[in-house]
Formats: sequence, C-alpha cells, structure tokens
Amino acid sequence: MSEPVVDNQLVVENLFDDSHAVVAGAQNPWTRRRKIALAELVNEPWTLLPFDIPAGALIAEAFRSSGLEPPRATVFTQSINVRTRLLATGRFLTTFSRLSLDLPGRNPALKALPVEIPNMRRPIGIITLKNRTLSPLAELFIKTTRAVAKPLAKAR
Repeated sequence: MSEPVVDNQLVVENLFDDSHAVVAGAQNPWTRRRKIALAELVNEPWTLLPFDIPAGALIAEAFRSSGLEPPRATVFTQSINVRTRLLATGRFLTTFSRLSLDLPGRNPALKALPVEIPNMRRPIGIITLKNRTLSPLAELFIKTTRAVAKPLAKAR
C-alpha cells in the first residue's frame, strides 16, 4: 500500500511492513563494498520507478529525507523486467522491496547493497470491501496469504 487507505467502505488488514533495498547486478563494483552511504550512490547510473507514481515518490522522498536530491535516473520504468535486465549489465542501480528479493526463485544475480534507505517502509496488506461476503476461494486465498505473511512479519 503506497498511501494510507481511508475509505469507510474498505477493511484494511496490515500483514507486515516491507522495506526497500538498493540493488545492483552481481557484476557491479558496489557489490564488493561492506558499507555504503546513500550519498555515495547519487551520481551512479540508476533505473527507477517514475517519481510521479506513489512508489517512485517514496524513493524520491527517501533521498530527500537524507538531505539528498533524488538521483537523476538514466532510465525511468515501471517494468521490473527492464530494471532487472539493466541491473544484469552491471552498470545500473535500482531499488526493490526486500520481499521481492527474498521470494523463492528470485534472480541470484541481484545483490542488495549494504546501504540504509531511511523512510522506505511500506505496509503490505489485504483490502476487502466492508460488509461483503467473500467467496470460499477468496477466503482460502486470504487465509493462505496470512499464513505466508506471518513469518515475514516476524523477520522484518
């Protein structure tokens, strides 16, 4: 959820808060560093989400809250595939949610860099319509999602 949900017709259930990481391809020289300050990365080539969408605005705000201007991205795209392919060249940086990096089957050629990004936590949750009966399939999906999310909430 990029923004707080304020609607009397909805029920919002927060499952856990997810953070973000600066990510590079395995060939990127930054992956060899043990500690990196966010300021060191501002002038690197970046591929980012557009800043005019909620998730992209969150990235821009994280830099600003650190006293930095957001990086001037070489490529703005919402496509995870494009961003991942650009990272594979070893030249670009981006941000991904920690959840997307931790999922099974993720790309092992991507490395989270040891850099702290302030104010980059976003709630992951379930939103349903109030006073509506869910189908058995929807109930099963939600039950399974809660079970999968439970250990993730403890790990974060």
